[in-house]
Amino acid sequence: MLYNFIGACTKPPSLCIITEYMPGGSVYDFLHKQKGVFKLSSLIRVAIDVSKGMDYLHKNNIIHRDLKAANLLMDENEVVKVADFGVARVKTQSGVMTAETGTYRWMAPEVIEHKPYDHKADVFSFAIVLWELLTGKLPYEYLTPLQAAVGVV
Repeated sequence: MLYNFIGACTKPPSLCIITEYMPGGSVYDFLHKQKGVFKLSSLIRVAIDVSKGMDYLHKNNIIHRDLKAANLLMDENEVVKVADFGVARVKTQSGVMTAETGTYRWMAPEVIEHKPYDHKADVFSFAIVLWELLTGKLPYEYLTPLQAAVGVV
C-alpha cells in the first residue's frame, strides 16, 4: 500500500509534502533499532502490504528505485505502506534507465553495474526486504555499503 498524500506547500522557502502520520515508524527502525520481530502472520501481512503498493506503482509505470525497510512505514496496526518516492521514476517506453540509484544493500546488480534496468530492479529489492523481514538482520551486515555492492555484482 502507498501512504496517503494530504497536501503540499510550494511557496519557497517552505517547501514540504504533507502525508498521513504513520506512528509505527519504519520497518527498518522496528527491526534494527527496536530489535522487534514479526510473528509469521504479521510478516506475511507486511509482505502483502508491500507487494500491493509495489504492484500499484508498477501498474502505473512507476519504478520506486529505492525500496528498502527504511522506506516502509507502519501505522498503529502494523499496516505497512511504501514511502519515499524521492528517486522514483515514471518508466517511459523510449527512456533507458542506467543511473545508479538506490541504496547498495538493497540494489539490484544491473543497477549497480549501470546496465539498463526496469521494474524488475524493484523486485530484487523486494526480495532483499523479504530476507530482512525473515532474518531480522541487515543485508550484508558485516560489509561496508561499497563492499556489499561489489559482493552483489
